[in-house]
Amino acid sequence: MSVPSGKSSQVQQIPAHAKSPLPPRSRRGLPVVAVLPFLDLRPEGGEEPLTEGLAEEILQALNQLDGLRVISRTTSFLYGGSGLALAEVGRRLQADAILGGSLQPQGDLLSVKAELVAVATDQMLWTRTFVFDRKDLFPTLEELIQSVAGALKTSPPPRIRRAVDLRAYEFYLRGRSYYYRFNRHGMVFAAQMFQQALDLDPGYASAWAGLANCAAYAHIYIERTETQRELAEACSRKALELDPTLAEAHASRGVALSAAGQAEEAEAAFETALRLDPNLYEAAYFYARHCFAAGKLERAIEYFEWAAALRPEDFQAILLVAQAYHSLGVEDEAERARRQGLALVEQRLEHVPDDVRARYLGANALVALGEREKGLAWARLARSMDPDDPMLLYNLGCINALAGEPAEALACLRQAVAAGLTQKDWLRHDGDLDALRELPDFQRLLETV
Repeated sequence: MSVPSGKSSQVQQIPAHAKSPLPPRSRRGLPVVAVLPFLDLRPEGGEEPLTEGLAEEILQALNQLDGLRVISRTTSFLYGGSGLALAEVGRRLQADAILGGSLQPQGDLLSVKAELVAVATDQMLWTRTFVFDRKDLFPTLEELIQSVAGALKTSPPPRIRRAVDLRAYEFYLRGRSYYYRFNRHGMVFAAQMFQQALDLDPGYASAWAGLANCAAYAHIYIERTETQRELAEACSRKALELDPTLAEAHASRGVALSAAGQAEEAEAAFETALRLDPNLYEAAYFYARHCFAAGKLERAIEYFEWAAALRPEDFQAILLVAQAYHSLGVEDEAERARRQGLALVEQRLEHVPDDVRARYLGANALVALGEREKGLAWARLARSMDPDDPMLLYNLGCINALAGEPAEALACLRQAVAAGLTQKDWLRHDGDLDALRELPDFQRLLETV
């Protein structure tokens, strides 16, 4: 694995800040747009991360516009490849307009065909085919986004993206999909994918940021070594060096600084990321996790709610905000968030039944909501899928603590620590573990972390 060496004087200092950036505004009452995954018609096609990635680039850009509301990716992406007409999918999604497209070869080049349809009338609002070299993917998407915004009668902010080779982008997308599994095996594969992207394009700042995130996760949850800490430091610094205006790079820097225990610097990096892009889920989500670990529960709630608003389909942020409310004793809000998150988990498991993280976070919500036996059954199923993962074991400790099983809870927490989990502050501030706090065995466990 190639690693940038040393510190660079070219990296811009993270600006000082006086207050948090403002959260996203409400988009109720605005015209609703849906974006479907693009069809991959290449002979070697079928790569889901790419077909969804192209659509998500467009979706995220449209979501930054003041005059639109964009349907969440998980809701609209369920219809990818359904074979239904665009207008019919739009009606099912209750959208005003819907965008679909396809990617296919054209000689030595590639072409993207995009269609924007008015749902009520089934009228084609705009359509165009873009032919481009594989290294010109992002400039082509920029032009596409500008055209769609014009057809929707709104003007997008300028988005200047560095050109990235399509193959490097595909590796990056695969890495991101593995990363969000939040387990040890996923991190290994994610790091490999990000590294392959960098082998093709060493100047790809987003891939450096992804590699930094993997190293920071490993430092906190798998092996607390100087090697991983230094890797997170170097890769996040390299991402900023390559693109100081990239919000994703600042968020990655925040994750690396948080892992290294540099709390104030981490907060500055996260807030810079959110100033640059208030719609960046990763910045809000990881800032919230940082605040929770630091015991700043009110701020954790603010940023978990922010992340949940950015991705209404995501079960993680809303279930973690439930933990923060519970830790503060605000049980009515904790129950609301748990019920909302559990519904999202059930939707996720319907389509991806082997999602271990969804299973154990759902188990936690079930036990907390009084469905003890069902929750414990889900916990056992999650453990059978990945029995030695530190993050899973930690969450099993929380579930058993909530279920009134202190001995099993402590056993799981000991195994999590033995397997590499070292985030002591999370252990200290997680309200799910309140039933264990006065136990001598729990105090001794904290001393070992």
